Amino acid sequence: MDLRVQKTKNAIINAFFSLRQSKPINRITVTELAKKAMISKATFYLHYKDIYDLSEQLQDELVSDIIKEIPCPEKIITETEKYTHHMITAFLSKISMIDILFPGEERNRLASRIEYYMKKEIYIRFPHLKDNIKADITLTFLIQGGFFAYSEFGKTDFDAAQQCIGELSKLAVEHMLSVKNQ
Repeated sequence: MDLRVQKTKNAIINAFFSLRQSKPINRITVTELAKKAMISKATFYLHYKDIYDLSEQLQDELVSDIIKEIPCPEKIITETEKYTHHMITAFLSKISMIDILFPGEERNRLASRIEYYMKKEIYIRFPHLKDNIKADITLTFLIQGGFFAYSEFGKTDFDAAQQCIGELSKLAVEHMLSVKNQ
């Protein structure tokens, strides 16, 4: 990528994060962002359709980065407690970006997107689980439950939250694997 284009995109992204920290997305205008990034509105529109397009692209990058930090997501089945540690560490490493790009109720969208990509990887390794309702529910519980439990309790006592989430995850996987699809 051309260095000038990269510098322009960085200026836009930095301006967006600066504005997003202090106001909701629906209150940010392209004019305001362009002024803060020291670019013209036309330059902004060369790269993005609107503020929501910019936000969505940044959200996609963040989800991709989180997934990349969780080595072998399918290990949720075979090494549950270790996997839980990797998942929580991946979330923790991006928490400031998560807070900006997925504030409040938008946090649900983040968990759902991560669940989608992780299940995709898990079902490649364990295809027999794909059409198993108990497996699907258990994986949703593990991925989203682990994320939200960490979000709620991990900031007060990371080690206790991680241990509890790991133990519960292990029990859920053991139950899932011991029961036939119903």
